[in-house]
Order: sequence, then structure tokens, then C-alpha cells
Amino acid sequence: MKKFFKFLKFTFVSISAILALAFFYIIISNKTFIGTVNKKNTDYLSLHKADVTDSIPSTLFDDNFFNSDIFLFGEIHGYADNQKLDKELFLYLNKKLNIKYYIAEMDSINADKLNLFLSKSIKDETLLKEVVIAIRKRIPQQSSIELYRKWAEIHDYNQRLADTAKIKVIGIDKSFVSDKSTISRDSAMVQNLAKYIKIHHLKGEKFYGLFGFFHVLQQGKDTSSTPFAAKLKNSGLKITSLISYPIDSEMYLPKNPQFPTPSDEKVNWINADGPLMLVKGINDLKKLSQPNSISLFKLNGQKSPYFASQDLITVKSRIFGENITPSNTTFTTDYFQYVFLLRNSKALSKLN
Repeated sequence: MKKFFKFLKFTFVSISAILALAFFYIIISNKTFIGTVNKKNTDYLSLHKADVTDSIPSTLFDDNFFNSDIFLFGEIHGYADNQKLDKELFLYLNKKLNIKYYIAEMDSINADKLNLFLSKSIKDETLLKEVVIAIRKRIPQQSSIELYRKWAEIHDYNQRLADTAKIKVIGIDKSFVSDKSTISRDSAMVQNLAKYIKIHHLKGEKFYGLFGFFHVLQQGKDTSSTPFAAKLKNSGLKITSLISYPIDSEMYLPKNPQFPTPSDEKVNWINADGPLMLVKGINDLKKLSQPNSISLFKLNGQKSPYFASQDLITVKSRIFGENITPSNTTFTTDYFQYVFLLRNSKALSKLN
């Protein structure tokens, strides 16, 4: 019996030691991958940074930005501050450039319902709730109270616009019901947008849209992929991509059979500085920001180090998402031109 207990003790100590070593290895590996603060980067970023409070600041935008044909905001789904940014970005561009076409990561059926909601003088809360709940089928982490409130607020804004300036949502995603094509989602979205522009004679118009992070990248995460934004850029359109990364934030993670989630469906371990998602160079943004804030950084200004760097686009995912390993010939600004850093964002809240 003594030998048995001694064996158990030895086994327990051995397993504990192995787990401890694995834990420290992950911590050291994460820190090594992310890297320390780079003074060359922070010197540049400090001159190309703006704080976002109640609205989008204009200080980082120039003619090169405003001359874009399509503006795309890419989010990692599940963070509440992204819904705030989406609304403020769209309204900013609507006021500045009269952009009234919002291209959405939803099918045309739900877009038509959303347009009907926006057109009514009185909010049809039942109709809006129907759209938000329907979004769970495609993007469960986006279906939320905050999404509902965003469109309710855009409705109020839309009611103050002249009839010729009313907002229009264009749903370009593949339909679960009617689209049985075998082409990729990104290819389908490009085709659907082109078809809509042709039918409605919108050539020359500017557009804005919110999509998942990978869709707005202007280069593929590897040689085998071509995202939505890259396909648009390759067609000759001028695209500006703005993405967001979270730090010290909570993600809404709805219950699903693939991964166990907490009872409140909120997790705080999927941030750009780890432990399960790692963005090389994220400490440079963190160094220049404050807790409980949203900061905007311009990466394509004069003498930007990001023209010849792969910081902020080299991404490692330990469980969720996919890795991004740029080729030797592509750099950060080839993928996106602006980045928002979310500090202490709340998770989205489930709409019951």
C-alpha cells in the first residue's frame, strides 16, 4: 500500500511539474511572439493617433482616405465597442461624403427587412428584433442587444434625412435558404455587390460596410485565400480597411457544441495580447493608450514603419480563428491602413 501511495504521489508531482512547465512555456512563447515595445513604431504612432470618445475624429483622415471607393471596418465578433464604432464610422462618412449605402454581412432577405424598418416613421421593434435574431444563423456572436440598439439609433438618424439621402442597406452575403452555389462566401459577396451596383445604376457611388476581420484584409492570410476586400481591390476599386483589436476586453461567446462557454456567455481570454490570440507588435498600441478607451491609429502616414513591417498583421491563434503569416513581399499596410485599439470593451449582450 505504501508503494501505491508513493506511486500516486510521484505521478501527481510529475503531472503538476509538466503542467507548470507547459504553462510557463506558453507565457514565455506568447511574450516572445508579441515582442517588446518598439520605439521606432511608437515614435511614429504617437504622431498618428486619435482618441475616440462620442464620435470619430477627423484628424487622421486626408484626401487619400476620402478618395476611397469603399470603406470597410473589420471586427473580431463579440465586442460591444465595435457596434459603437460601426455606427459612428458610418454616420461620420454619411455626413462627410454623403455615403448612404451600407453593405452588410447578411443576405438580401434580411437586408430588405432592415430597409423596411429604417423606412418606417415609427420604429417597428418586432421587425428589428426579427432581423437581429435571424443574424444568429450566420454570425451568432453579433446578434445582440447592442446590434439592436445600433440600428434603432440609425433609424432615428435616418428619419431626419431628406428622402433622396435615406440610408440603404445592401445585403451581399450568401443565403442559407436560396444560395446553393459552391463558390466561396467572399466571391459570392463580390458578385452580389457588383450585381446590385449594376441593377441600381450605382457606379461611382461610395460604400461603407462592417464585416468580420478576415473579410476586410486586402491580402490573403496565406497564398491560398483571397478575402472580400482583396477581391474588390484587385478589380480596380480603391479600398480603405480599418480593423479593431481588443485588449483587456470581454467577448460574447454564445453557447455552442464545439466549445464549452461560461453560463453568462462571456469570456475575457481572447484578446490581442493573449493568451489564445496573439498579435505581433500589439504592445506598441497598448503603450500609447489608456484603459477604458478606444484609440485610432493611422498606419499609412508619411514615413510610416508599417510600410516595411509585418507588425499588427502577423497573428497567431492557439484555438480560435486562424493564423496570419504574411509572405516576404507583403507588409502591414498592404492588408489594412487603420487600426482601432479597444481597451476594456464589454461583451455584447444576448437579445432574448
